[in-house]
Amino acid sequence: MNHHHLPTWGGVVQVLQQYAPRTVCRVEKGVLPHPCAAGMKASIGMPEGQTADYRLVLLGGAGFHVKDFGSHYEAHIDEVHPDVNAIEHLRRDAPGVFIASGAALGAVIGRSVGTSKEATLAGAALGGLFAALLTSAREG
Repeated sequence: MNHHHLPTWGGVVQVLQQYAPRTVCRVEKGVLPHPCAAGMKASIGMPEGQTADYRLVLLGGAGFHVKDFGSHYEAHIDEVHPDVNAIEHLRRDAPGVFIASGAALGAVIGRSVGTSKEATLAGAALGGLFAALLTSAREG
């Protein structure tokens, strides 16, 4: 989605709220003020070639996420802002990271319970599976 005529970051939010979470809107640099001028805070995000990330908590706990790619911004709305609930943000908005984290935690637990390589692998598999099941369990 490309919108060159949106007057404010609030206008971008209003447009994005009409679409599914994580729908991306591209905004060319110079069309809108810098995200920090609109109250967004510097943040981190999955590396996808951006030079910076900015976030803003929206009413209801959703998150507005803007990525700076140098020549343009890419904005989307997350279901949960990480400052509101970091674990729920990962589960809903970054499920790959959530599952990998579950696998890593499972590996640590497996290694602490058993001392073999197999115990570590079994823990990682169970942790990843558990995280995947939690990711697929959407609230209704």
